[in-house]
Amino acid sequence: MKLENGKNMGKEIPSPSNEIRNSLTSQPTSSVIRPFSAIELFPYTRLIFKEDGRTLVDMSPIEASINEILNSPHASPVIPGIKLTFMQQLNYGFTLFEDEFKPKEPITVTNELDRYVLLKNHEKFMLVLAKILMICDQFATLDFNDKLNLFKNSWHIFYNIEKHYTSIEYFGRAKEDLRVLINDQIAVDYDDKEFRIKDVDRKIFDRNIKLWLPFRDKFVKNLMNPMKDLQITQYELAFLLSQILWNVQTNEGLSEETVKVAEQVTEQIAMDLHNYYLYER
Repeated sequence: MKLENGKNMGKEIPSPSNEIRNSLTSQPTSSVIRPFSAIELFPYTRLIFKEDGRTLVDMSPIEASINEILNSPHASPVIPGIKLTFMQQLNYGFTLFEDEFKPKEPITVTNELDRYVLLKNHEKFMLVLAKILMICDQFATLDFNDKLNLFKNSWHIFYNIEKHYTSIEYFGRAKEDLRVLINDQIAVDYDDKEFRIKDVDRKIFDRNIKLWLPFRDKFVKNLMNPMKDLQITQYELAFLLSQILWNVQTNEGLSEETVKVAEQVTEQIAMDLHNYYLYER
């Protein structure tokens, strides 16, 4: 993998070691002192695991795992002796990210979505994203509460961006193709009129589908079509995550030190992106 930053352009980073790859798929098991609420971590998916007042999915393992990942005060080492910028570290992490979520043949396009399959993919995404962010020095050395704050406010936005990006990379850039990956083996078609959610009464689903359609239309108009037109690269995808993560102007509750770090990193990634377009794009 090449460092995509002007000064270090052309230098090679070795492929990620098995140790680093294994750390992405392993899940912490030790106890965590400072837990956080599942409803806070899953603000957009609460209906998946809450129904009629009954808890349908035990969220405590994923809570504990993410707490433990973010609780470390040190970054996971990339390459000893080489100083990397935030963008270079994050782009390095994305090679691991790609390995975890790369579609596996054959992909099944279904018109019946299992919401628990979707939830499991959310869990996997959050674990991998948390570990990738902990590769980055500026993020890893922040206060735990600030790391959790940044993570909680960015993971779902980036989940939607990454999901559509990976889908476009796999299915192609034809505007009429609205297939979207749910995980590395299953996809749905936004244009499928027979789409439904498994175990949800058809009458109830038909009554509520109109609430989803505006979101689908916005995904197509504001996300899928521009990404297809621009043909964004993995580096630009990492840049989008950086902007989402460090956009703290309206994020209350962060320490002054973290706000200063965010300003510094934002300036650095703007320079990195400039160099990328100057030397690579």
